[in-house]
Amino acid sequence: MRTLMKTTVLLSFFLVLMGCKEEVKPEIAQNIPQEVFAVDGITINDPKTVENLSLFILTGKEKVIGKNYNTLSEAMERKQVTVKETGSVNELAIDNNSSDYVFIHSGDIVKGGKQDRTISYDVIIPPNTKDIPLESFCVEQGRWQQRADEQVVAFSTNTKMLSSRDLKLAAKHENNQGKVWSKVSEQKEYLNEKLSLRKGYDVDVAANESNSSLQLALESDELKKSRDSIYEKLKDLIDTPDAIGYAYAINGEIYGVEVYNNKQLFADLWDKILESVIVEAISKEGEEAEAEKSKKEVLVYMEAVKANDKKTSKILNKATKFRTIKNEKGNIVFSTEDLEKQKWIHKSYMKVDTSATAQHENGLLNTRLRIEN
Repeated sequence: MRTLMKTTVLLSFFLVLMGCKEEVKPEIAQNIPQEVFAVDGITINDPKTVENLSLFILTGKEKVIGKNYNTLSEAMERKQVTVKETGSVNELAIDNNSSDYVFIHSGDIVKGGKQDRTISYDVIIPPNTKDIPLESFCVEQGRWQQRADEQVVAFSTNTKMLSSRDLKLAAKHENNQGKVWSKVSEQKEYLNEKLSLRKGYDVDVAANESNSSLQLALESDELKKSRDSIYEKLKDLIDTPDAIGYAYAINGEIYGVEVYNNKQLFADLWDKILESVIVEAISKEGEEAEAEKSKKEVLVYMEAVKANDKKTSKILNKATKFRTIKNEKGNIVFSTEDLEKQKWIHKSYMKVDTSATAQHENGLLNTRLRIEN
């Protein structure tokens, strides 16, 4: 009897152990950590895809703390700054009449003056400063006079930015006005084609009082309707804790990565940024697509440029230094430094189509040789 009881107790104990073991299995499986993809303290998060656009939010700790920047949009809306004509297509000037720092994002478009312009580089404008030069490119070919009731000596607003990778590279990397005009025209043609297919009727984003203006094309009601439907599904990504940047892919191809060292600056720029990448995605709709990119592929894209690759730098003003690092495969990192903080404030990772660049350079060479002969 005693032996039977002992056997029963041991069997019960064994069954309990077996039961416990089975219960913890799912719990252990659920706690297996996912692989983290990060570089320099910046973590790449899972993408959110809407139609042909995928956005990866980047998270991390900001390092430029305790210094607020007003965006150019905010500063112009509040009449804190005046962006002025200088008589040169490729240079404007700005007065900062406030006690705040103003951050101008490369690709920002200013509307008005003699021609709408885009600003070539990120620039930090210190408080209470006058006639700070801004390198610029025209994004409205042909006009050199007042438009409607706008001021001709100054610019009225900044609500848009360049919405094409090729346009950004033409202005910031190639410094080529002819290429900028060509890419403005190209994007408007793409938008007309893609929007017409979407709507089922002919759309012309350039049907306005200045049909060469990129700014007015980006204000098109037909474009806004298509853009807003995508915007509503992506706008809340900015609420991701510690969001400091993003990577984006269109049709499965990585188009760029942007990182900001100040969270509030990124948040303040978000609406304008998101609109620009959505417009670019619309202009590429229906093109051949690759497999969706992974977080690991974004990491590889960010790590393509090495510390010993070719470097250049230039001082833009007393508050801003612009740096470029590039390798032979066409990978580039543009970096903007706040000279007062001695820290970078914005990094942009892009890639040049080296075959297209070579063809363009060969075309220029052949043209020059024909002229000389």
